Amino acid sequence: MIWIPPIITAWLFAMSAICGQRTTALMDPMWANLTRLSIASVFLAVIAGSTDGWHLQNTALPWFALSGLVGFGLGDIGLFLAYAFIGARLTLLIGLCLAPIFALLGEWVIFGQRIHWPEFIAVLVTLLGVGIAITGKRPTNRAQPHRYGLGIALAICAGLGQGLGAVLSRLAESHASSPVGPFAQAFQRCTAGWLALLIATLIWARIKPTAEANLKHTSWKTVWPWMLGAVLFGPVIGVSCFQWALVLVGNSGLVQAIVSTTPIALIPLAWVFDRDVPTGRSVLGSIIAVAGVAGICLWPQILERLASS
Repeated sequence: MIWIPPIITAWLFAMSAICGQRTTALMDPMWANLTRLSIASVFLAVIAGSTDGWHLQNTALPWFALSGLVGFGLGDIGLFLAYAFIGARLTLLIGLCLAPIFALLGEWVIFGQRIHWPEFIAVLVTLLGVGIAITGKRPTNRAQPHRYGLGIALAICAGLGQGLGAVLSRLAESHASSPVGPFAQAFQRCTAGWLALLIATLIWARIKPTAEANLKHTSWKTVWPWMLGAVLFGPVIGVSCFQWALVLVGNSGLVQAIVSTTPIALIPLAWVFDRDVPTGRSVLGSIIAVAGVAGICLWPQILERLASS
């Protein structure tokens, strides 16, 4: 029974990706992301305010804000733009599988936590799997190669933002004058990310006026179900289920290893909802990459068990 929450989390995150891609197909990606994060911020503000408070006077606030700027700002901008270019399946595979690698490097640089040989091998396995999956899809017309390469670069940015955002969040906890609850952390990070995204979207609208024009002509009756799904399946219910899994399982490495199967869970969903039929090479690459991520997540737990035995 304790394994049900992390498995559900993986599928919730996969559904969030499907809904996120659908919103980018119906409206401009930047405006879609800003709308999603605006709704999520309201949800988190209410939940945090009614549970453990917002902790705005805590000394960790600037650090959580920085974490949000990197994670929700850089990470989510890359995520939603990549959805529009290469689809949810490849975006999530690249982003989720590279995020632990960037986090591992961040832990090494910021906290001096050295990288062990098994972790290094797991990193190579992950990169191998991502490389196989990326080369498993070939652009079918002349317009696609440029968009495909740009989409991959944006997905890498999403992984960079998510990985470094997590490390900065841990750094924020070390600077806290008192413990900050998970909902307050999420609220502070999300709000800072929303401000960064708001500025970026306004600049985007000046550079690309058609983006704002498309927003005005968007059929909200069509968009809102997918937008609500992207909010609920991701930042609200998905993250809450992830926190529940951490409490029940009591082992963050195992939970992260199970949740890292999200790209595999996304394969049949992308097939059904977006007619994104993966090649055998893409499926193989996804499995290899997820196995590498699982190795990265589980190795610290193995070291801890060895040290205590």
